[in-house]
Amino acid sequence: MDLDFKRLSYLGESYVQLELARRGFRLLRVSDLGFDFLGQNGARVEVKTALPSWNRSTKTRAGTEKLYKYKFWQFRITTPLQRSSDFFVCVVLEQPEDHPRGFFVFPRECVGTLGKSDMIAVFESDLSGEVKKKDKEDRHQYLNNWGLLLEFHGWPGAPLPPGGDPV
Repeated sequence: MDLDFKRLSYLGESYVQLELARRGFRLLRVSDLGFDFLGQNGARVEVKTALPSWNRSTKTRAGTEKLYKYKFWQFRITTPLQRSSDFFVCVVLEQPEDHPRGFFVFPRECVGTLGKSDMIAVFESDLSGEVKKKDKEDRHQYLNNWGLLLEFHGWPGAPLPPGGDPV
């Protein structure tokens, strides 16, 4: 792991802490447990941060070759311990010095449907809400959806969300 990767990870984790603190939600940073934070409600939260990548492909139709390119962000789940997290918060950055374009709050159950089991991919269309026909899942529903995490009830005795029942 090089220093740039560590800084990018730390930056994403800091943004997530800030966003949740604004909502009055406390996180405890943990290490060596396979996830980054333990939420006040018992949620195990793994934060993933990425800069954009570009995919290019060519298709030939009626003898004419056309170049297609699109931007996407790729978030890797690298260990079995990370897979045990209750939530994956994917921080979408354009540049390290910019504020995130968005935060995707994915519950563990949906991660396998969003691509390979060890990777989550987010596309430009997911940020805008444009759903492509070929998409199996509408990722836009997870964009900045902090309620999924805030309403989670992880263990008996954990505080309930304001005015809520255990989920």
